[in-house]
Amino acid sequence: MQISTKELELFIVLITAVFILAPITLILLVNQYNLRKKKYADERIMMKQNFETEIARVRVEVHEQTLETVGSDLHDHIGQLLSLTNLTLKSIDEHNPEKTREKVDSAVTLTSKSIQELRLLGKLLQGEQILKDGLINSIRHELQWLAKSGTLSVEIDCPDNVGADLIDPNRALMTFRIFQEAINNIMKHAEATTITVSIDCSPEKLTLKINDNGCGFDVAEKSAMPGHMGLSNIMNRAGMINATVEILSTPEAGTSITLHVPYQEHHGNETH
Repeated sequence: MQISTKELELFIVLITAVFILAPITLILLVNQYNLRKKKYADERIMMKQNFETEIARVRVEVHEQTLETVGSDLHDHIGQLLSLTNLTLKSIDEHNPEKTREKVDSAVTLTSKSIQELRLLGKLLQGEQILKDGLINSIRHELQWLAKSGTLSVEIDCPDNVGADLIDPNRALMTFRIFQEAINNIMKHAEATTITVSIDCSPEKLTLKINDNGCGFDVAEKSAMPGHMGLSNIMNRAGMINATVEILSTPEAGTSITLHVPYQEHHGNETH
């Protein structure tokens, strides 16, 4: 079987085209890979910068929240206790020994209460330094302050041996701020009388659950409304640390917020 000159020329053209197109295709593929790699690197840098910016913002918010709490406590509790102590001491009549002893004892009791309040306030201030006191202890101190205000019944279910020390510092700080935002939402909007907080640590993650018996709401409706920044902040910040949030609520039947936070792996500034 003979091959015609025309067929031979066509075959040569095809072979030549293959040899020309192969390196061009390879170059294009390499360029596309490099572009994707650069885009991925740029995205990682951007995500890291965003994460660091958000962490800085969260630190400021935790600081402001703590100062607001301290100011309120100094005015509403410690200030009143010290004023009452002062009035009690001023009312002592040295000519009436019986009443004097009674009033001195009362002043000592009031002073002891003031010292207890200051110690609790000091622990609350340590909540800013989560590494120093630990995430769970910071949450405990926050709840203790909330309970002593008397406006809410607070219950916490958290075994003493829970190993939340596995969580890294930035993740712990973000988790603490999410907790604060959830509590603030309850205080402002829920009209609740009871808050229950449970913490559990599995080998892979920390789970924080916050329940209230308040008025509840339609989750889909509230999440879509631009004015509800509390829910948006909780969802966005959870995403930055690769945590998941479950918000369950029914009007007139309370709300449950569950946060699942991985310990070390897949940091928010490394996710892609």
